[in-house]
Amino acid sequence: EPACLTTRESEVVNLIADGKSNAAIAAELRLSEHTVKRHVANILLKLDLPSRAAAAAFSVRTAGPDGP
Repeated sequence: EPACLTTRESEVVNLIADGKSNAAIAAELRLSEHTVKRHVANILLKLDLPSRAAAAAFSVRTAGPDGP
């Protein structure tokens, strides 16, 4: 459920859905790549998803009418 993600994790999952790499996400959010990797791992764990692709699909499925 999206409610279990932090605001930052929600930002990261939306950027994953946009096709961005960890390095690109780190640059955009002004974080280290290591921090982004940790956020991605937390997202996959919290949502019980097997991969970034599944996280992207989740983001698209749960997006409102304005998109992710």
